[in-house]
Amino acid sequence: MQSETLSYRPLRRAQRLGLSAWLALSVALAPAALASRDVDRTVDAAPGATIEIENTSGSVRVRGWDKNQVRVSGTIGDDVEELVVESRANHILIEVDVPDRSGWRNRDIDSRLEVWVPRDARVEIETVSASIEVDDFNGRLEAESVSGSIQVSGSPTKVDAESVSGSIRLKGVDTNAVAESVSGSIRLEGVSNQVEASTVSGSIDVRAGEITRGEFETVSGTVDIVCTLGRSARLDASSHSGNVTLELPASVSASFEASTFSGRIENDFGPQPRSESKWVPSKTLEFTTGSGDAEVTLETFSGSVRIRKR
Repeated sequence: MQSETLSYRPLRRAQRLGLSAWLALSVALAPAALASRDVDRTVDAAPGATIEIENTSGSVRVRGWDKNQVRVSGTIGDDVEELVVESRANHILIEVDVPDRSGWRNRDIDSRLEVWVPRDARVEIETVSASIEVDDFNGRLEAESVSGSIQVSGSPTKVDAESVSGSIRLKGVDTNAVAESVSGSIRLEGVSNQVEASTVSGSIDVRAGEITRGEFETVSGTVDIVCTLGRSARLDASSHSGNVTLELPASVSASFEASTFSGRIENDFGPQPRSESKWVPSKTLEFTTGSGDAEVTLETFSGSVRIRKR
């Protein structure tokens, strides 16, 4: 049956993130509207430095600039023990040091940081319930949050973004991207080359340039992709209970395989699907455009597959 062919990496990734433990932790972080303290620290940054930022609750906003310095400003909760800013060789650590975890529920640890970094640095951000926002950045970015949203804009060379229940939004130019969520939606704009997106119950919306390798998977959401395909590209998109839609230029050269168990297959490029059996509603479609340079595989169980021409 069609369901046996679908990949369930989003579910396995949820397990890898420790979903149950993390969600229990995020529930414990009830926001507190108490006092806060201002912070403003600046340290020098070596070319190509790695900047690591950790915050539990609140927000982290990162902005790129042309200085070989890292500046941290904003506010930290009144019960935060300290804001750690350490510079060692090519590594800078920025950490909101919170009290023992057993006391988080009734503590004011909400901290809102604004961090300026060299545009071409490598930045690693990790939060629990704090949102992440990155602007005007050209380096490599790794961002992880449990319940906070992740938003990125600029031209980072590569983005790896993971969130359990938060949404992921990336607007870049010529950016390789990996985006993973459990219950949040994913939207990627301007990405290219190698692109991966997976979620369990959220939607995936991709507006890309030229893709050489693309993997898009969701269990109960929809997948919508607009892109062009490089020569010898490979694109795979699947959903269990949502629709899968792919829009490509009329001049695309690729071989296509599409299948659904209980939905429809719509194809603007001409060839029509065939039924697997008169006893079951499953449908498949295989066809080639041009010389078939790229390979495209589209799958869904109870949704429809749509192949659009532009």
